[in-house]
Amino acid sequence: MTARPAGFGASHVVFAGTRPASEARADPGTAVTRHELAELQRDLFAARTAVIRTGTNLNQAVAALNATDEAPVWLGLAVARCERALGQLDAVVGEVDRRLR
Repeated sequence: MTARPAGFGASHVVFAGTRPASEARADPGTAVTRHELAELQRDLFAARTAVIRTGTNLNQAVAALNATDEAPVWLGLAVARCERALGQLDAVVGEVDRRLR
């Protein structure tokens, strides 16, 4: 016999394996499925790639500006913003990855 949480009848018990893996809940009490988290993770990786490309563009701008020995004031701010955004994306992707495991 399977143990049931207090207040739940037999019809409320969901046995492991009765749902496809893509519909399995990621965490008890959430309405997010593993499939939805996987989609989110793909989107976040795409966003992370975009941030990295921005960093590459900034690097190219720095290389060009090094040739003139003059960097605009905004360049340091843009680099810091890019680093913060990438750090935030990495944290979210890590959390999604942790929940998918």
